[in-house]
Amino acid sequence: MSTRAELFQEYLDKHELNVFTRQDVKDEVNTAIFRTNFGVDDKNIPAVIIVDDSAFCMIQVHMASDVVNDGNKAQLFELLNTWNAGLKPFKFIVDSKSNLVMVSCLLNEDGKMDGDKVNAMLNTILDYLTKEYKNIVAAVKG
Repeated sequence: MSTRAELFQEYLDKHELNVFTRQDVKDEVNTAIFRTNFGVDDKNIPAVIIVDDSAFCMIQVHMASDVVNDGNKAQLFELLNTWNAGLKPFKFIVDSKSNLVMVSCLLNEDGKMDGDKVNAMLNTILDYLTKEYKNIVAAVKG
């Protein structure tokens, strides 16, 4: 098990943040995936926090499924590049399954896991989604 994942679990327990489910992956970097949802516009938007033995913690938010096709690929990637140029805390990508995903990468000090930093980023993401989710989905689903 990842030391950082254990530290993050302790943070969640201490702050009574019980909206996460945890999955430990048996891999070479001791990955743990903490799953939750953002409630926005009557939708549950899936999010994961990926913690492992590296110095990095990833937050991924599943924004929309099956967004790319041959007819919209160039226009969609241009739109995402425009958004990404103006966003600092996170970026939008299209994964290998054509899903639109918001990603944020956080750096942790050696041997530590900063739960407050993760929580602050989750709040930043939720604030952004509350304002922009409908617009984002409408733009990519066109």
